[in-house]
Amino acid sequence: MSRTRIAGLEIDRLTLRDAVDRIVVFARTRDRHIVVTPNVDHMLRLRSDRAFRNAYAAASLVLTDGMPLVWVSRLGNTPLPGRVAGADLVQPVLVEAERKDCSVFFLGPMPETLKLALRRCALDFPRLRIAGAHAPPLDFEHDMTQDAACVSAIRDARPDIVFLALGTPKQELWIARHRKELDFGVALCVGAGIDYFAGVQRRCPKFLARIGVEWIWRLLSEPKRLGRRYAQCLLFMPELVWEQIRDARRSKANS
Repeated sequence: MSRTRIAGLEIDRLTLRDAVDRIVVFARTRDRHIVVTPNVDHMLRLRSDRAFRNAYAAASLVLTDGMPLVWVSRLGNTPLPGRVAGADLVQPVLVEAERKDCSVFFLGPMPETLKLALRRCALDFPRLRIAGAHAPPLDFEHDMTQDAACVSAIRDARPDIVFLALGTPKQELWIARHRKELDFGVALCVGAGIDYFAGVQRRCPKFLARIGVEWIWRLLSEPKRLGRRYAQCLLFMPELVWEQIRDARRSKANS
């Protein structure tokens, strides 16, 4: 599988269609594959969070959520074909799951949002096999009883595909920690993807996403929650750019 290296992270060079096809293949196994979708915030977190790095190391597929990472990749010798956000995976994976008779499980987000998502699934995908759904309370991972309930729900359902809508880094850390206890084909870390699918959050217009300014849309929507995070990402970008240019020069000199 062809990959692009950015700041030490190997990212799969796949289009959205390629990624969905690969996910369906994973779903047919019981190999407990994990799919993560890094953005600049993830790259910054990987520098200082060992548990998060270990979670990423367990992933079978690493896709590019952030458009800035696509731009940075173009400074090297193996540019990424485009952005494949976690939220972009939800709809096409559900389409293929229904078509290929793969069962799905939803972990998170909030109970009312999950109800809306299941209602939409019933309308849009009437033949989709839903193995189960569970909306844990906030900070459930710190409560042994609640955490065990999530594990039991997925283990008993034995789904082909798990949609993890818990947010970063919770979803990545949780599935990496409990992976060996579960029985599934592939788990997708989709963040707010189920919120968008359920219609409780409005997604950035596609033309803005294509030019890489979705972060501005999200910042204006949630300035208090995202302001500090995006400021840190902006400060980190020059370092990412420099590292990519440096690595490209080294690679060229060694070739």
